Amino acid sequence: MHNDIYVERARSILDDILVAAQRATATLADKTARILLELPLYRTEGVRLEQDQRNALQKHIHDVLHHNVWCNGAGFASYAVTKTVEEESDYWTLEWWRQEGNTIQYAQLEQNQEQRRRLDFRLFEWFRQPATRRRPVIDGPYVDYVCNGAYTITIAHPVLIGEEFAGVAAVDILVSTLDRLLLPILGAIGKPALIINDDARVVTSTVPGVRSGSLLKNQDVNWSTDGETPSLRLVILPSLHTESLRAFVC
Repeated sequence: MHNDIYVERARSILDDILVAAQRATATLADKTARILLELPLYRTEGVRLEQDQRNALQKHIHDVLHHNVWCNGAGFASYAVTKTVEEESDYWTLEWWRQEGNTIQYAQLEQNQEQRRRLDFRLFEWFRQPATRRRPVIDGPYVDYVCNGAYTITIAHPVLIGEEFAGVAAVDILVSTLDRLLLPILGAIGKPALIINDDARVVTSTVPGVRSGSLLKNQDVNWSTDGETPSLRLVILPSLHTESLRAFVC
């Protein structure tokens, strides 16, 4: 019974964060779509925000960061093939802000289009999945070499205008933040505890030597949420010797 209290508390904290993150990205996606409706040429020239539109978008992004202490970063990303009479070229838009303590600052990423082409966030799952499947995604844990250099979970939602994909609204949660919020309670459970993603990849763990990014091999707990809302899940393993527990992961 004592363990059950901590299990439920850990699940409650995790669920609260995920629900808040998914709600925040859905709301940001909706508000971004409304802003883009003021840009009739975005379909042919890419999302080229005027200062008024950028200010409005930044306010919504800052609201997400202000109201969610677990959120490390938030923003909007889009990609379009721009067409002119003379040529056809690519255009990237990235409006991204980070939160550290009480400070919100603009992410100093490459602003030049040629430099952004080398980043090409279309290759990342947090952009590719919403773009191709028109549905939210939880991507990670992965090391975000572009923005923060740390293990990160990204929750992303497609920005749709009607049925047309216009970009992605997203938030970042550092794995270290989840560790801070969850590990004390997971440790109190008294059994090996893991948080895993939909691919059974470890986000955080109380098992010594089992690190973020490891893959859980036990097929009894591997599962897919195909067609459902993506999520993270708490798994409690048997109380075995540490070396035996490591056999569960690779």
